[in-house]
Amino acid sequence: EYIAAHDQRPTDLDEFTFNFPQFLQDKASDGDCPTYLFELAYFELLQSQILENELILPEEAGLHLNPSLSFLNLEFDVGMMMDEATKGSVQILQRPHVLCLYSHPTRGLHHIEVTTPILETLQLLEDDSLENRNAVPKHLHETLQKLIDLGVIVEITN
Repeated sequence: EYIAAHDQRPTDLDEFTFNFPQFLQDKASDGDCPTYLFELAYFELLQSQILENELILPEEAGLHLNPSLSFLNLEFDVGMMMDEATKGSVQILQRPHVLCLYSHPTRGLHHIEVTTPILETLQLLEDDSLENRNAVPKHLHETLQKLIDLGVIVEITN
């Protein structure tokens, strides 16, 4: 239906692909398709965009947010649904959550669920980088280390 709605072959394939999740979202709000489809489309689109862009890490010493971080506020567990589908088990898993997708500096595309401690830690770096770990409250040190290990936060030392 999306393709048929265009009178001619799309000249800008990126724009055509980029607008598809919005088309599904509009269809879902009209009751013409399941809600999880547009969330799945946004998830897939965001993964593609992250993979297409080169990850350029900061060079300045300190703690920095990974520049590829992107967030999705989801009503369905599309990541788990995709994992289950690859195993041959099609399931619709409704579970509101926030997902952070990003490119790990050495391991490629990843995603994690954003919990309250993760959000608190990321907010410390939202406006600017931090000089070192001492600028992070002690109760968040374990979360900080986890985020560094996962590649969500990049620590540059000299």
